[in-house]
Amino acid sequence: MRDRYEEIKGKGVRLVVIGNGQPWQAKAFREDEHIPFELWVDPEMKAYGAAGLRRGLTKTLSMRSFGHAWRAMRGGFRQTAVQGDPWQLGGAFVITPAGETVYEQVSREAGDHASIPDLMEVLDHLVGGHPAG
Repeated sequence: MRDRYEEIKGKGVRLVVIGNGQPWQAKAFREDEHIPFELWVDPEMKAYGAAGLRRGLTKTLSMRSFGHAWRAMRGGFRQTAVQGDPWQLGGAFVITPAGETVYEQVSREAGDHASIPDLMEVLDHLVGGHPAG
């Protein structure tokens, strides 16, 4: 999302990422990774629970998660120190100002992330006044 942030912002969309660590960890992450968008923390993981996101060792690690790790490493990404709950999986949501969720992706294992092209398509539909889905 960092690499597409200016494009997202240009659509009038507010991008917020919620992490499960502590404020000092978010600050360090923002600085280390040059994060330009809003980065909130939810150390009690209430947002994760409300969103129905998965958590647990067996949910995080799978054979596919190792494939995701291999692709990330080949792409030049390296795992750094784990911050927050290492067994909490994430997700991506597009929520309208009216509170309607028009896109939802819940990670099945580590490395399972939302498709950036899919997210951008949803945003294009929203901005263009077309129904998203």
